[in-house]
Amino acid sequence: MSSGVDDDIKRDFLQEAGELVQRLSEQLIDLEKSPDDQELLNAVFRAFHTVKGGAGFLELTPLVELCHVTEDVCNGLRSGQSKLDSTMMDCLLQSLDQVQLMLDAVAREQPLKAAPEDLIDALKTLAACAAAPAPQPVAVAAPEPVKAAASDTITDDEFEALLDQLQGKAPAAPVPTAPPPPPAAPAVVPVVRESAPVAAPKPVEAEVKKEPAETQVRVDTQKLDRMMNLVGELVLVRNRLKSLQQRSASDPVSRAVAELDFITRSLQGAVMQIRMQPIKRVFSRFPKLARDVARGLGKQIEVELQGEDTDLDKNLVEALADPLVHMVRNSVDHGIELPEARLRAGKPAAGRLVLAAQQQGDHILITVRDDGGGIDAEHIRRKALQKGLIDSSQASQMSPEECLDLIFLPGFSTKEQISDLSGRGVGMDVVRSRIRELNGQVAIESKVGQGTCFRIRVPLTLAILSALMVHAGGRRYALPLSPVRDVFVLDETKVRKLDRWDVVMVRGEPLRLVYLDPWLEALPSDQLRHVAVATVDEERYGFVVSEVRGREEVVIKPLGASLRGLTGVGGATVMPDGQVALILDLGGLVQAYRQSLAAPRPTIENEHG
Repeated sequence: MSSGVDDDIKRDFLQEAGELVQRLSEQLIDLEKSPDDQELLNAVFRAFHTVKGGAGFLELTPLVELCHVTEDVCNGLRSGQSKLDSTMMDCLLQSLDQVQLMLDAVAREQPLKAAPEDLIDALKTLAACAAAPAPQPVAVAAPEPVKAAASDTITDDEFEALLDQLQGKAPAAPVPTAPPPPPAAPAVVPVVRESAPVAAPKPVEAEVKKEPAETQVRVDTQKLDRMMNLVGELVLVRNRLKSLQQRSASDPVSRAVAELDFITRSLQGAVMQIRMQPIKRVFSRFPKLARDVARGLGKQIEVELQGEDTDLDKNLVEALADPLVHMVRNSVDHGIELPEARLRAGKPAAGRLVLAAQQQGDHILITVRDDGGGIDAEHIRRKALQKGLIDSSQASQMSPEECLDLIFLPGFSTKEQISDLSGRGVGMDVVRSRIRELNGQVAIESKVGQGTCFRIRVPLTLAILSALMVHAGGRRYALPLSPVRDVFVLDETKVRKLDRWDVVMVRGEPLRLVYLDPWLEALPSDQLRHVAVATVDEERYGFVVSEVRGREEVVIKPLGASLRGLTGVGGATVMPDGQVALILDLGGLVQAYRQSLAAPRPTIENEHG
């Protein structure tokens, strides 16, 4: 077999095994809640058995041995001769972790290491506790062909026995088991011979026709990225033609550009659908993760997933994994109380963690909510003062909501002792930074004794952005359109000072202003200004610019090395006239502007004071 074929087989095995392991993570947690669910038991058994079969074909011996002994434990549960308890579930989950580590090693083309001996020994002990369940499937499988001929179906046990035979691992026991009942032998053999050419192939053909693989094609993600880049370039050309068409009075040209616009939008939508993946690919790992963390801390946890079928860009699915893992670990470690404390507070012993996702326009809202002890805003205020992150004058003016927001500051933590688990607050600045890199926002709500909720908003895609085009300091900029709520002309006479901020009353409420111009090029005092009202981390701000040009769909391009990581800048785009405009990060702008107010610069005070 050629190396190319070997690589293809290995790639297909890793793809299928990876999907099975992902489902196993969910299935094992569900099994712990419903240990008598026979269908679930069979699904878990078949998953380990299938991974073992593929590993055997590729001669991945350590993986075969681990799956085989795990399979024996599952078989004992299926036969009813073993009962699932927390110790057995711990072993099964540890086995799953080892399977994942081995698959990762195969993907990196590294030699496989055998699973830890203590885990193998524990699994063998659990399997031995079942009263030798192995011969039972064989005994059932021997007479079953008669039934299969009548019903055109085979049992799960027959299917697994057949797989073992195909792999050359069928035990020697089946041969001597048939002779003991002499009358059965002549009765079985003729039936099998008559039905084999007619009945046996039919179920197989029927199963093949039901396989969805014939209507699906696996495509390398790099090819999808290439396709998306080409669509992005097409959008830029479309925008250029629309700009040129406005100068032409020709009806045929207008119609052609309109048709191109329609086709481009349709193609853009079709490619986006191809790139979409359900957020379940991220969510599915959290029940097991939360259980592992809770078990290590002596806590109990129930995880509920909502909106798992919500689709978003594949790159976002991958990018959200680490921030969400951090939040889930923190919720269990630092949010959920110990069972005794929860019972004293009148709560169930097991904490509840809810992960939910829903689409809102061109954004996805993700919430991570627990019913733990909550966060005390006053405690946060005191900690921030102790660490020197804020001064006393700032602390005295902060609302409870602003105090909670301090946990996202670099270096902030409410945890007294650092462990291998991050406490809520450790690294939360990294979480916010990562979300902002995705053009998203994260906000926090918490009530002492009732729990904490993090809300994350991210766009459906990282490739194309609906933007509000503005001018500031003689340059063009793109503001993400989704958080923009209003645009109005600024009346300079109505600007007032409040807690160091310039504010203007809008619909009876003060709106804090963020000036872009002083950072770039100061405008004359009599220059007309516009304000774009936008929501940042669930608070409203007014971004003051010299001119608002209108809405446009822009293709997001990565920043060059000199601008990468610059606060307040999230990317760049090419305009219809070929010039480059920066895409602004509103959250980063607010953060930088707030820091600039802590040490006011004369240019800001003189111009707007």
